[in-house]
Amino acid sequence: MTHYLQSVLDIDNQLLTTGLSKLEKSTGNSGIDTRLIADILQNAHKIMRKLNLDTADTTARELYHALISAIKTKDSELIFLDSDYVLYIVDEQIISFNLIDIIENYHHELPCEKQIVSHGRRSLRGEIIGRYIDHARTDESTTLEIAADIGLSP
Repeated sequence: MTHYLQSVLDIDNQLLTTGLSKLEKSTGNSGIDTRLIADILQNAHKIMRKLNLDTADTTARELYHALISAIKTKDSELIFLDSDYVLYIVDEQIISFNLIDIIENYHHELPCEKQIVSHGRRSLRGEIIGRYIDHARTDESTTLEIAADIGLSP
């Protein structure tokens, strides 16, 4: 499970694996990381279906251009509601569903291969930290210390 998060966040695999293991242990192994990945995939697929894309065979380029096209619609903010932390891997490429990333990619007319994903990464780091802090069994200062050690927070 940590492989997916490591891939989209671009954090050293061993460091992230060790840190997430510590965070999971602090919650009594409640599967927060697994639930987060499931939420990412569910949200990405929900948006893809809204854009009339097939979740099984859409290419990275097709998805990227559909997101760029969707930003031009009047209800784009509704389409991307709750997708700030959604980073989806297609064809070994990370696609950000973060509204700010999509707007910047559109504004700067960036090709799929050079797209911005930094806002999505920042949001995902915050989502990870927030989910562990919000868990009833965790200590906030310990969670923040572990998060800083593995590169999730500055």
